[in-house]
Amino acid sequence: MASTTEEMTNFTFKMDRKTRESYSTLCEAFGLSMSAATLALVRQAVRSQSMTFSMRDANGFTPAEAAELKRRIDDVTAGNVTAHSIIEA
Repeated sequence: MASTTEEMTNFTFKMDRKTRESYSTLCEAFGLSMSAATLALVRQAVRSQSMTFSMRDANGFTPAEAAELKRRIDDVTAGNVTAHSIIEA
């Protein structure tokens, strides 16, 4: 917790309205203001020197996985594929 003599500063950033409203609802569910929740996240990141959140897209893919999937889709779309027969034993 910040001491009462510690100088505080403002930190402002932009986000889309839907994300802000969803974050506000989440924070309220935890009994926190958005400011208190965000400050806790920043302090935790500084203290642990890490960020414990997932960088996955809406489909659950990491950026590398999404790029690989896009590359494979592009290959199929362009006809750059090899057909293989299924051999059943």
